[in-house]
Amino acid sequence: MNKTELKENWKNILQNLYSSMESLPVNIFFSPLEPVKLSEKELKIYFTPPKGGSSSFYQKRIENYQKELSSACESVLGKVYSMEVVDSAPVDTEDSPVPEDPSFGFNPRYTFDSFVQGPNNQLALAACLAIADKGFVREYNPLFIYSGAGLGKTHLMHAVGQYVIKKYPKKRVMYVSSEAFTNELVKSLQEKRQEDFRNKYRKVDLLLFDDVQFISGKQATQEELFHTFESLYNFRKQIIFTSDKPPKDLDGIPERLQSRFGWGMPVDIQAPDYETRLAILKNLAILSGVSITEEVNEMLQVISQNIITNIRDLEGAWNRVHGMSKLQNVQMSPSMAKKVLTDIFDTKKSTLTPQSIKKCVAKYFGYKSSDLESKKRNQSISFPRQIAIYLIRENTNSSYPQIGEMFGGRNHSTILHSYNNISKAVLKDENLRNTIDNIMEILQNS
Repeated sequence: MNKTELKENWKNILQNLYSSMESLPVNIFFSPLEPVKLSEKELKIYFTPPKGGSSSFYQKRIENYQKELSSACESVLGKVYSMEVVDSAPVDTEDSPVPEDPSFGFNPRYTFDSFVQGPNNQLALAACLAIADKGFVREYNPLFIYSGAGLGKTHLMHAVGQYVIKKYPKKRVMYVSSEAFTNELVKSLQEKRQEDFRNKYRKVDLLLFDDVQFISGKQATQEELFHTFESLYNFRKQIIFTSDKPPKDLDGIPERLQSRFGWGMPVDIQAPDYETRLAILKNLAILSGVSITEEVNEMLQVISQNIITNIRDLEGAWNRVHGMSKLQNVQMSPSMAKKVLTDIFDTKKSTLTPQSIKKCVAKYFGYKSSDLESKKRNQSISFPRQIAIYLIRENTNSSYPQIGEMFGGRNHSTILHSYNNISKAVLKDENLRNTIDNIMEILQNS
């Protein structure tokens, strides 16, 4: 693992720590450390302290938080490495930190087996499975996967790479982030090794290029990627890109590259729906060795209903709840999850207002807000009214009497009845869950 990849994995470990413990010790004790070497022989990661810092001071902090660090390390790298803070990087021996390993750069946790399929990602998953199985699919070359952050793009890319390596051991597979590609290019120019750089990327059978949007405005990187693309494409070599936007929306990238990104198959991944979010959490629980009891299942439902953004946020929420359960030796439950994740739930509530929710629900069903406030009780009006009441109660700090005032002065018991109707039905009615998911997605993106 080279230093660029090691630093990227350390960032992921830190992100995992932020999800499982207080941010203050992470910021003070761990974030300043510089990872300088990973030893597979010793199963150890070496760090240097910040300028003026004491290695013994930081080593002591690592020992104090050994359990949390080991858990975060295993989540990211697939196994536990001990951590040592030294004043200078150890001299490399035969145990080189840059092994020429065909699995270089891949996270062992990111496989097809651990990927949770849902309506939001079916097409992207199908395309990746086809490429992984055949090694090359002309119709999907290049495959361009785009989505918001934390929705599984990189997971799929790593899954393809690891599958191809196992099925076709003679194929040359290369995974690279846009940042690493740029850094390598700059270094090759400084050391006058451009030919070595080009041979590295133009002689592979499968190129996996992550976060291509970050080459925006980098002309030398764009030029090199263009010629790399041309070479691989002409020799029928498979290319997969990921991005946060579709090709046509990539600003600061030349039209000739944008058009080539769309030559094969652009495919997007949407935010996961309720069922997929719940399945992801159950999968995480099983991987953590947790039995899905009725109480745990109810807790996972609560998290699924409240965190609708992306998979990364779901994983972070699970890590926090699971970590707190182990640290305090308490059973996981819906109330425990709400307490541990109160900052996340409260942040979500603070971004929405009763007025915006009411207006959005009314518009979704083809009404005006005043229609929901009216005394009409026919089903076509009462159903969206109850959904609005449910969403306001779930996503704001409004009390039942306050909500009643928002809906034409209805009393507390009427509002409570409406809320209970929807909260019970949403656990059983798939169509209702989809409706609420759609409304929440509109609210979050507005």
